Amino acid sequence: MPTVRDAMTEDVVVVGPDEPLERVLRTFASESIHGVPVVEGGRLIGIVTSVDVVRALASGEWRELTAGDVTRKAVTVDPDEDLETALDLMAAVGEDRAVVVEDGEIVGVVTVLDAIRVLLGE
Repeated sequence: MPTVRDAMTEDVVVVGPDEPLERVLRTFASESIHGVPVVEGGRLIGIVTSVDVVRALASGEWRELTAGDVTRKAVTVDPDEDLETALDLMAAVGEDRAVVVEDGEIVGVVTVLDAIRVLLGE
């Protein structure tokens, strides 16, 4: 049975809560990603996704916002967790990604698409 480790992306871009939202947008574009964990003092405090950014853009005041202003709780999983169990967890809370944490450290991010690719053997 595949584990989260089999599907996760290990090279994780993170931002701090004081990072201007404009810089987060540029990171999304330059790295071709749709979400970043928000870390403060080496500790995961949440996540900012493209959906959060769209909501901020719709507010019209996004240039004054920081990553911390739009951060929400992140789903976390262990790298050795069964991949299907991790998918069940993401589905239960309506998220399409989870931050992979091992011994208190961020070691990756896994998305539903990553998991599907592994389950299909791609």
